Amino acid sequence: MSASQVGVWETDFQSDLTFGDATLAALFGVDPLDAANGLPLADYIRNVSLEDREMLFDRLNHVRLSGGMFVVEYRTHPTPDDVRWVLARGRYERDPRTGAMMGRGIVIDITDSKLNGQMSDRAIFVMPDRGEAALDRIASLAIMVRREIDELGERESSPLRKAIDTLLWAVGRALAAAQTAQSDRKSRFN
Repeated sequence: MSASQVGVWETDFQSDLTFGDATLAALFGVDPLDAANGLPLADYIRNVSLEDREMLFDRLNHVRLSGGMFVVEYRTHPTPDDVRWVLARGRYERDPRTGAMMGRGIVIDITDSKLNGQMSDRAIFVMPDRGEAALDRIASLAIMVRREIDELGERESSPLRKAIDTLLWAVGRALAAAQTAQSDRKSRFN
């Protein structure tokens, strides 16, 4: 299997079936015909590295319940002797007709880039749908970025800290202005 192959998947939680193409099947070591016809999610998870399963479940449980987007890197074992690094990106959302949670996305084979010195870098991003306004989502994301920058140990004078602090300040001002405008509208109607 060559690197940078892209597999496509779709999960229907009501039927507990995940449908995938031949590339997805190869990355997870399942039969391509079975993947095309749909397999329980557990059949794919069985071939996720034991060291990555808890992290994967932890990150995905939020979006699997309420909907949302995710990007997660983890390892699979298509065969006992083969380890593949994959980058999964997807979105879970409710089917407007049935109300059932559906997931769709891609899985990219990034094994070669991991073997070329990027082993410790991992993409992990989860953004559950919260029904928030755009400005509230921006604030939440900015706070998440600030925590990550703090984890890097950046000094207050570093360009990253200055940039995120400026963004947080601007978002705070915008939120305050929106709150004031909303209060003004309410007082006009009372």
